[in-house]
Amino acid sequence: MEMDVHDGWIGKNFPNFNLINDYGELLKLSDIKGQWSVLFFYPKDGSPGCTIESCAFRDRYDEIVEAGGNLYGISSDSMQTHQNFRKKHNLQYTLLTDSKSQLVRKMKLKRTFGILRTRVTFIVDPEGIVRGVVTSQFNPYKHIEYSLKILMSKDEQIIH
Repeated sequence: MEMDVHDGWIGKNFPNFNLINDYGELLKLSDIKGQWSVLFFYPKDGSPGCTIESCAFRDRYDEIVEAGGNLYGISSDSMQTHQNFRKKHNLQYTLLTDSKSQLVRKMKLKRTFGILRTRVTFIVDPEGIVRGVVTSQFNPYKHIEYSLKILMSKDEQIIH
């Protein structure tokens, strides 16, 4: 079952945020402006689908960087959980903690079946405008493929 409620973000400003990364440092929207960014929300460190998605992003990380993008994973897990997850799977990108779901609520991200945290990826241009949305709870590879497609073409696209 695919969700399509996030398409309304295309062409809009990504909301301001203040999230702690896996090194305990604060990251804000202003810190990522000036560059293309891929921000993927995922349910939980260590769960099967999240591990597949995170490792798939890891395996294609160099392509994302070559296409001019930065990569950030976002979940409600703690900084310590992120550190352990990142180390265990050799993830070379930043993981952000939205422990109180402030950004999730601000973006009105829905749960799948009312229980699973959302799996949605936003591709944001250097001005902070959302240029692509990839939503698929059960096909984590789709997020990587379409993120790269948007980064390589730099086109605004709506993806389901």
